[in-house]
Amino acid sequence: MDIPQILETKRLILRLYIKGDFDTFSELMSLDDITNSYFIPTEQKTNEGAKTLFNSIIQSYSTSKQIFAFMITDKEYENCIGSCGFKLSKDDTVANSFYILFPKYRGNGYAIEAMLKLLEFTFSILAIPKIIVYINPEKLRSWKVAERIGMKYMGHVQLNNIASKVMYFTIEKPEFEAQRSY
Repeated sequence: MDIPQILETKRLILRLYIKGDFDTFSELMSLDDITNSYFIPTEQKTNEGAKTLFNSIIQSYSTSKQIFAFMITDKEYENCIGSCGFKLSKDDTVANSFYILFPKYRGNGYAIEAMLKLLEFTFSILAIPKIIVYINPEKLRSWKVAERIGMKYMGHVQLNNIASKVMYFTIEKPEFEAQRSY
């Protein structure tokens, strides 16, 4: 699958990571409220662990099992706001998505705007039929974003590598298209 270098919205640019983005990526990975929300393993919170993850993302862009990870920047100042993306299931029928913002950019609708563009790309261009996200129940803003982009709460689920249950949200292509037709 070809990953576009850039996706654009009215206010944002979603672009693939490049090697020069490691410092920003590492800064995102070091924020406890972000890494705890997404259940990032302790070893990936270290500089070495973040570097390993970052390099695997960059390398995945040229493989058949890509991690669709985008840096979110604002168009006006080109500041990094955060990151969003997804990883496809083994059979390429489900996209497990994520979105994270630096704290100072939260509450401005950026996550909603970025995720709507990501959903549009995933459903329209890649023809992936279903998108899911797992969210820490303590992160009210994160699950409000999921609701605002049209995802349905499906309950709490237990994931293999996480001690507590997480919130499970999903949206399928027909639901997304119906919401966008209003």
